[in-house]
Parts: sequence; structure tokens; C-alpha cells
Amino acid sequence: MLIKNKYIYILSLIIVFAIISLSGCAGSQKGLRTSRAKYRSIAQVCADNNLLWEWDGFSQIITVKNLKVTAKLYPGSRLVLYDNQVSDLNSPVIVQQGMIMVPESFAALFSGKTLHYKELKPQSGSFSIRKIVIDAGHGDQDPGAIGFKGIQEKEIVLDIAKRLKNELVANGIEVVLTRQTDLFQPLERRYEIANQAKADFFISIHANAAEAKSAYGFEAYFLSTTYDDFSKAVQIRENAVIKFEENADYNKSSDLNATLWDMILSENRIESIEMANSIAEQLEKSLKLRIRFVKGAKFLVLKGAQMPAVLLEVGYLTNPEEGAKLNNPYYRQMLAESIAQGILEYKKIFELSDGFSR
Repeated sequence: MLIKNKYIYILSLIIVFAIISLSGCAGSQKGLRTSRAKYRSIAQVCADNNLLWEWDGFSQIITVKNLKVTAKLYPGSRLVLYDNQVSDLNSPVIVQQGMIMVPESFAALFSGKTLHYKELKPQSGSFSIRKIVIDAGHGDQDPGAIGFKGIQEKEIVLDIAKRLKNELVANGIEVVLTRQTDLFQPLERRYEIANQAKADFFISIHANAAEAKSAYGFEAYFLSTTYDDFSKAVQIRENAVIKFEENADYNKSSDLNATLWDMILSENRIESIEMANSIAEQLEKSLKLRIRFVKGAKFLVLKGAQMPAVLLEVGYLTNPEEGAKLNNPYYRQMLAESIAQGILEYKKIFELSDGFSR
């Protein structure tokens, strides 16, 4: 009797596993159902609706777009940024058997169907941006890049930083400047100011230079241990400020060990990339500025920051046309206003999404 019951038990297990296996196959063929939501692969959704899509493995951001609108998604999140609005799809984006799967509610955004989404409201929790530290690069004995007709980077970026502060303060954000005069600040002191202020974000402003006078455009950088040759060339120039510092040793950190720094870098990565993209998109939209790229690099001034951080290269001083613009106070004001608007757009999305966690 015991042997017979044992065989019946084993047979029952086989039947159960067979049913699960068949269900899985059916799900992959006809569309996956998880938590009562029907899923489709993002590749199929895009093929059906003539959409382009790309997956950034570094930031984990999925971008879907057509000629009219761009949408952004994150695996594990129910949120979609669509037409500059954040909405809740009610079911999260998932990865199934190596494929990115999106709920049917996302596919409906591009198919002309009318769906009702739960609009999100800003939260009053810890996911908010109240204080930003703005760092004007170089200063005093360190002029930075020397550009068209002798204009100096240190003067241009300080003026932009002050104007940016005024714009952000007018919109309710507290701002701390790492320098307010023609003062030299060691790189370590710059990020220490941000850490001591317990800032929510750190933004370092610079202007670029190149041997080729034809080079022009805006660049934004976030902290990364991987970078290409171009990023390396820029970071070498910006990191060269340490020649003006005494007893500088950035191979070691008095505040952070390597493991802790890696954790902070990973935690702040998405926020830094999204801020950089938001500012770049606003500059392109409002000033028609050429966006060369948003890239990762290992800038020393960003490495010690214990919060999300970006470094902005607002243009090339060595380009006659762009150098002349940067030497114009009115253009610097427009730059400051556009950068501020990019920050505010990012702030809205960040707070609506509980720091990209909802």
C-alpha cells in the first residue's frame, strides 16, 4: 500500500510539472500573464507600431520613441515617462527569459486606444530635491581653458553658476556655491562642500577647449569607471587642476573606502544620467544647442561626491562663434535659464516617481 501511494504521489508531481511547463510555453507564445496583467515583448510592440527602441545596459533605461513622442521605462517599475508626464501602468516592466516584457497598458499608448492611468502626485517623503551645490570650475591661479580672444574658463563658468543659482532659488531650491569669487578651490574641497551641506545633487560647470577650432557643442558627464578615449581626454584636462594643489593624493580617500565608493556610484548612477539627459534635452530644445553627447568619465571632482553628480561642459571657448556667445552675458543668462529648466524637469519626474523607485 505504501509503495502504491508513493507511485501515485510521484505521478501527481509529474502531472503538475507538465501542466506548469505547458502553461509556460503557452504564455511565451500568446503573451505572458503575470499578476493578472497581459504582457508582450517590447520588440513585438515596437514592430507592430513602427517604433524605435533601445536598451541602455549601463543605466537600465529603456527608451521607446517615434517621430512625435518618447517614452522611458525601467525594469521592475510600473512607471512610464510619456510625453513629459509620469503615469502608472499598474503593472511593472519585467525581464522574462532574456526578453523585456511590457504590460498591455504600455502598448496601448501607441496604438490609439484610450486608457485611464493613475496620475501620480509629488510625494512629501525623502525622495525630493531641496538643495543643490553648484561648482564653478577652476579659479584664481587656475584659469582653466583659454579661448577665443583670451577669454578664460574660470570667469565664464563663475558667471553662469551665479545666474543658475538665482534661477533655482527663484523656484524654491536652496543653492550653495563652491566659490563666489575668483577663488581657487582644490577638487577635494569642492565635493567636501557638497557632502557637508548634505546636498541632494552636485553640479560642476565647465567650458571646453580643443586644438581644432571647429569643435563646438554641449557635453554632459556622469561618474563612471568605464569611458572612451574622448572622455578620457576631457577628464585628463579637467583633472589637471591638481597641479595647482599641494599634497594632493586622489588615489586614496580619507572619507570613503573603495567598496563604499562603488556602492555610492551604483546607487547614484541612474539619477546622474537622468539629470544629465534632462539638462541636455532642455538646452537642445530651447537654445538649439548641439548636444555632442552625454557620457561617463572618471572626473576627480565627482568621485568624492556622496550624492548624484554631473559635470557640464557648456561649450567650446576655442570655437570663434561659440566662444563669442559664451563671452556674451545675455547668452550666459539664457544658458543658466535653460539648465535650470532642465533641472526642474528632472526634479518633477524624480519626485513623482519616488526617486525612480515606484
